[in-house]
Amino acid sequence: MAQSLRTRLYRLPLVERIGLELLLGLLISLACLWLFALIAHHVTTETMLVRLDTNLADELHAQATPASTLFYLTLSRIGAPGLWIVGVLVGVWFLRHRRWLNALLWATALIGGVLLNEAIKVYFARPRPIFAEPLALENSFSFPSGHAMSSLIALGLLAYFICRPITNPRTRILVVFAATLLTVLIGISRLTLGVHYLSDVVAGYAAGSIWLLTCLLAARQIERRAVTSRSSG
Repeated sequence: MAQSLRTRLYRLPLVERIGLELLLGLLISLACLWLFALIAHHVTTETMLVRLDTNLADELHAQATPASTLFYLTLSRIGAPGLWIVGVLVGVWFLRHRRWLNALLWATALIGGVLLNEAIKVYFARPRPIFAEPLALENSFSFPSGHAMSSLIALGLLAYFICRPITNPRTRILVVFAATLLTVLIGISRLTLGVHYLSDVVAGYAAGSIWLLTCLLAARQIERRAVTSRSSG
């Protein structure tokens, strides 16, 4: 039945023209862009969402304990600098094995994501939560969360590379679940440490999804053109 549905989808005129993967990627990207724009609007106009952000941040800070702070600090450090160390190691592995396209995709996604995040932060210039006794200190702007955005890009792309040679659906689901769980935990750590608002983290995930999908779709198009070029030659 799944194969029949897939065949019917591929026969749709729009799918035949641009491809199912590209169409789905564009639709998901548009949904994430809408979500990001909605949050950005509420953040800049200081609507009820901002008050909810502040109340949640105050509540989480009041409930913090030394043990929970240590736990979430560890998770936060897995996000950075931990994932950057992984990023360098994965990049070196791709280069040593002459996986040039993978290395380019990996570097573009990670470095481009950081640059994009910094540019958005400077544009919105949202101050971070302020507490008399902060659990962690950050000097940059708050919106969107760099940890949330970078972890989604890095772990999402890493899961993509790991799943490509795997044929067992259960194993693929397990890999995606593990990457998703760690991404969510890193985002939660930024909330509980009081260095981000909830809207910062959600917007970071939305922006990260857009950038990750853009890089993946571009890489897939390059791969297809290379295969077509080799087969025609």
